[in-house]
Amino acid sequence: MRIFSILFYALLLMPAADLPLNKNKIVGKISIPGDVPLVKRGSNQKYCEEEPASPRKKQLQLENHPNRHVVISFHPLDFKAEISPTPNAIVNQMEKTFSPKVLPITAGSTVEFLNSDTEVHNIFSMTPRANFNIGRRQPGKSIPQRIEKVGLVELKCDIHCGMNAAILSLDTPFFTKVNASGNYEVDGLPDGNYRVQVYHYSLGFIEENLTVKGGGVVTKNLNLVKP
Repeated sequence: MRIFSILFYALLLMPAADLPLNKNKIVGKISIPGDVPLVKRGSNQKYCEEEPASPRKKQLQLENHPNRHVVISFHPLDFKAEISPTPNAIVNQMEKTFSPKVLPITAGSTVEFLNSDTEVHNIFSMTPRANFNIGRRQPGKSIPQRIEKVGLVELKCDIHCGMNAAILSLDTPFFTKVNASGNYEVDGLPDGNYRVQVYHYSLGFIEENLTVKGGGVVTKNLNLVKP
């Protein structure tokens, strides 16, 4: 009984910061410029041969527009968030195009690189601390690659120089892609201070700070439109 009494009083005296925290929801809208060029990264882009796009490729290009791949994430400043691997993390290749253009994951996740095209493809990254080359794969082949680095991992194909995409590897479980209208919603954030990060494939990163508490709903709007 004495041991149980000691444990009981220890719980009573536990600092408030160690007790279960409120969970908050953050909602908002990201203002995105309407006319955003698709950035083609790589010194050899000017030598790429452009082919007439098939109807399927035109649809993929629309789906891959940078404005449809804006990621917002919330990074705790007061504690270290527990993260688990992102399930069903897939980068596909079809019509000489990566899909999706931007894949957000938690660091340590395994990404499945799938070739759904009718020809051979490759995927490689020369990003520091995420340098890999999965080799050339025949149609239908899939190869897993674990991503340990936190940050942006740029993807290319050594056969088709016009192909490029990005993996955004995050050290937080609190992230989402905004919808086509720029709206987003992230739930389950404990009370505390956060660094808010927004990533846009063509416009890069913007960051702000935010405090949430009380288990309520917080509205946080951000603007990617330059004045």
